[in-house]
Amino acid sequence: MLYFIRHGETDYNRNNLWMGRQDLPLNQTGIRQVEAAAETIARIPLQIIMTSPLLRARQTAELIADQHPESPVIQIANWLTERDFGHYEGKLKTDTARIEMNASDCVESLEHLAKRLRPLAEAVDAYEHLLIVSHSGVYRRLVESLGYQSPKEHKSLRNAEFMSFTRYFGTR
Repeated sequence: MLYFIRHGETDYNRNNLWMGRQDLPLNQTGIRQVEAAAETIARIPLQIIMTSPLLRARQTAELIADQHPESPVIQIANWLTERDFGHYEGKLKTDTARIEMNASDCVESLEHLAKRLRPLAEAVDAYEHLLIVSHSGVYRRLVESLGYQSPKEHKSLRNAEFMSFTRYFGTR
């Protein structure tokens, strides 16, 4: 089974700023969010936690592993890093900025992000119970481009939102 959790809240999340590859820690709200999610996650079997190398995701993974009865190994996977938002990082999120950002050459393309996430297929084959700790951009690519489905049909996750995935093998 593939599980996914978005990292807990950071000050950039609180202030609605593009974060991308900025290496920021969880704030106190984010720590509490992850601790609450970890209570639920502790009830499911986990073999491994694969996490983005960014601090907010690593902290999330560590808090979960610390509370899990099986103390799963944490593996850092660079391919789980959030999308590179270039000079938009640190700027206020607006609909206009999102359109500009997605058209910008200085931002990692959605196609490149989808290609970067291909190693997930091998990880899913290797582990029966895998938790991914990553970012909303990674989540969206899994759902929109790589054929993963969650019980909830939405394109974004709140901070520290946890869910399970199934793989959709039909045509879209």
